[in-house]
Amino acid sequence: MYRKLLGIGAAFALLMTTVTIVGEGVSAAVPPGAHGSVSCHFAGVGRFGPKLTPAGNPVTAVKFLFHGASPSSGPCTSSAVVPNTGGTLTPVAIHGVVVKGAGYLAGPANANSCAVFSTTDAVGIVKVKLVWVATPAIAPTVITYSAGGPVVSGSPTDVITLPSGATMTATGSFSIPGTGTVTLLTNIVSACSASWGPYPSFTFGIGSSVALP
Repeated sequence: MYRKLLGIGAAFALLMTTVTIVGEGVSAAVPPGAHGSVSCHFAGVGRFGPKLTPAGNPVTAVKFLFHGASPSSGPCTSSAVVPNTGGTLTPVAIHGVVVKGAGYLAGPANANSCAVFSTTDAVGIVKVKLVWVATPAIAPTVITYSAGGPVVSGSPTDVITLPSGATMTATGSFSIPGTGTVTLLTNIVSACSASWGPYPSFTFGIGSSVALP
């Protein structure tokens, strides 16, 4: 598991070197927001706090963080366009995406137990930032999911799906009409047992995806 996490982390770091990141306080032109639709696959890693265990702890919220990126081949499909100075629309080629999510899942007591996580844990608040690797450059998308239903399904390993009934608000590219789905195909075993986990961290494979709008 540790070597797998290191491998995915190295791939993520490599892709990040291809993305120009403008630091706070640095003056730069803001790229335009794109319209249309986009779907990209990606892989990465995440973690929980407290960690997931068979019995859990007396908590009603679980911290939920994840980050990932498309491979260099950039398996994205898109109908994205941006307005240009001539008053028409310029097609956008989207080569990949860098994904970062942070927030918490809400549940009843022992929210980090296998039984509750796999059937009941729902979106509390989760914010996801999508930085697009695109030509021409376009604005990132920031999505906030809140107050949703259970997010875990699937077998033999868990699939985490946002929004799963959550309210969604978005800014930046593809923010209209304000719908979109993030799906993580995790390595978390679906069937609960006394030897399940623990899962302080998890991975999600390249079948994971984001689709907007």
